[in-house]
Amino acid sequence: MESTIVPKTDADKNPFGLQVPPSRFVADLVWMREPMPINNLLPGQIQVRIHCAGLNFRDVLKVRGLYPHTRIFGQRDCDKPLIDRDSSAGTDFMGTVILSHSKGLKIGDRVTGICLSGSFHSHIILDASTVSRVPDECLLSDEELAALPTAFLTALLSLKYRMRLKQGQTVLIHAATGATGQACIQYCQAVGARVIATAGSNDKRCFLRNHYGIEHVFNSRDLSFVTKIRSRFPNGVNVIVNSLSGPLLQESFKLLASHGHFIELGKRDVYAGTSLPIFDLRQDCNFHVIDLITHLIDEPDNVHEMFVDVFDYFRRGLFKPFEPLTIFEPSEIINAFTQISLGTFMGKMAVRITNSEQPLLVKENNINMKINENSSEGSMFPSTVCENGTILVSGGLGGLGLTMSRWMVEKRGVKHITLMSRRTIELFEKAENNPQLEDWLQLKEIAVKHDACIDVVQVDVTRCDDVCE
Repeated sequence: MESTIVPKTDADKNPFGLQVPPSRFVADLVWMREPMPINNLLPGQIQVRIHCAGLNFRDVLKVRGLYPHTRIFGQRDCDKPLIDRDSSAGTDFMGTVILSHSKGLKIGDRVTGICLSGSFHSHIILDASTVSRVPDECLLSDEELAALPTAFLTALLSLKYRMRLKQGQTVLIHAATGATGQACIQYCQAVGARVIATAGSNDKRCFLRNHYGIEHVFNSRDLSFVTKIRSRFPNGVNVIVNSLSGPLLQESFKLLASHGHFIELGKRDVYAGTSLPIFDLRQDCNFHVIDLITHLIDEPDNVHEMFVDVFDYFRRGLFKPFEPLTIFEPSEIINAFTQISLGTFMGKMAVRITNSEQPLLVKENNINMKINENSSEGSMFPSTVCENGTILVSGGLGGLGLTMSRWMVEKRGVKHITLMSRRTIELFEKAENNPQLEDWLQLKEIAVKHDACIDVVQVDVTRCDDVCE
């Protein structure tokens, strides 16, 4: 059964939340009716009516079952408890306190924060330690407030608390047009540091030059930035904020100046167990792996201090909302996840929840939607497809295609994958400065380990005849 509600007027009587589908397809995302959270709060907890939720790329990975950070960093024992399971998407939110057992927050307070159990719900219960009251003088909109927690807290944790960034230091920020990249830029400029940036398209590079006035902006899609930065900064850079992987990460190491700091945000190579060339870091340099969620769990007392800093920087005009900020209604949730998964967006995305005045279709939660990784119902494909079928991957030699293929072999038991590409495998393997080569070599090793077959065919997927052949 399903019904239509208007969240702004109906949510309190008809609570709802986003359901991650067993299929792991974004197209299968649905809003489900939920029971109102039980009111007997534990000490330190609050109940919040969510106005808006921020959307991060991590949420796409969770929905698709690709999110790697489900285990405490450094913990490899399979029998240890997991954290941050990928059965509920969303972390950033803005809302109003409707019940409180916290000394610092009262009913009616406007709050923003991070919810470790998912923020795409009309109502949530969470510990007040990861939440901050919005100052009365703050003029940010609900959508802007929902967009800020993860990005700005990550920037402060990285550049202020893990290291003490100083005026005049040079900072290289990779993939800088995303929310976290922009937050790092704003903090660097607030303290008087010099920013160098990379971005993946000409439009993104123009945005960084025009919007933030950054002189040196380079391409993050290939290794050309290495020689260009080295020619302009022969002594290296003081800080590198990294979200790249593979050879792009490894070559970035070599740009670090004496006594420099390498701040790893992407963590893809770290969690994949990739052998990182730590020898390229001299003994006087520092390597920081930043995982905000783990920090919130391990050091909750520090969160309030960071939020105070964020709002103080906004009050002084040193921080400003992300641009562009793309806002979606809850009825557009599939479109929102589809757009962010393309990796071409800039800035931040936010989804209205109980702020929405648009009709929303909500399904009755009368079936068991629990995801079971060990059952065929929780798999992306039926067992017959995994064992006997062939999966075609368009753009198969790209970063996303290789990552998806590795996941299908390792986690879903797929035995036969055909990667479609406009390049031949011979040209791909011989290409210079190929950031995907390491991913391809890893995929071949994993295929041998799991007795899977990976074929590569040269085909233009826009030509129907080529695909049919």
